[in-house]
Amino acid sequence: MPPQRRQQHVDQTHTYIRMFCGSLCGFSLLMLICVSPMDWVQFLVIKNGLELYAGLWISCSHELCWSYTPKPPYYLQYSRAFFLISVLTILIGLGWLLRSCLPRRRSVTTNLDLKVSMLSFISATCLLLCLILFLAQVQWHTRDTMESVLLWAYHINWWSDFLYMFSGVISFLNYVTFRSPSLDPNVTVIPTVSSRLGIGPVTIVPFAEDEGPMSETKSSSDTEEKLPNEELSNTDLPNAEM
Repeated sequence: MPPQRRQQHVDQTHTYIRMFCGSLCGFSLLMLICVSPMDWVQFLVIKNGLELYAGLWISCSHELCWSYTPKPPYYLQYSRAFFLISVLTILIGLGWLLRSCLPRRRSVTTNLDLKVSMLSFISATCLLLCLILFLAQVQWHTRDTMESVLLWAYHINWWSDFLYMFSGVISFLNYVTFRSPSLDPNVTVIPTVSSRLGIGPVTIVPFAEDEGPMSETKSSSDTEEKLPNEELSNTDLPNAEM
């Protein structure tokens, strides 16, 4: 297979993996948006068996449910804040992915896979804190007067958190795998030479061209030195015979 064709297949695989990560993040975000206005917990009053329902953004009108007025220890408010941070973070990552798919904006964002991976991990962490704080709010609110049962809408958020983490891992592996070009023995590497001070251009002279004139000058100087020595030896021979 030619190197150009092989590189084309590698780039296509890179793009497909990136699209897969974006699809996971988009599906997780869609699930979060769908279940966020639903009831996440069911309260059962111990005395009369009354059933009450509440969620992250909704609350029942009964006096035993939590009110919309913030009260310490503010578990519910912190949980809502982390939920919003998680949604905004993953929206930024999806926006970068959609921007990279445009034909004229492919090289706008450098290290896109690494950034998407970091945003996915941040979003997953914020969503995890949101779910933990909501659970703390439920346990603090029920105490000894009510019993609580977490509904399926709450458990779906855990699956969304898992998909965020999974997408972040795949995106990071995609960055590590494809960030360095593959070594091809058919591709010649031209060494670069820089000046000692790092300022100004450096001219590179091939060794074959450089050795040619020097060898010629050396051979000519050697012949010039040999000729006088031969003349002197020729003149000394008759004098010795006489």
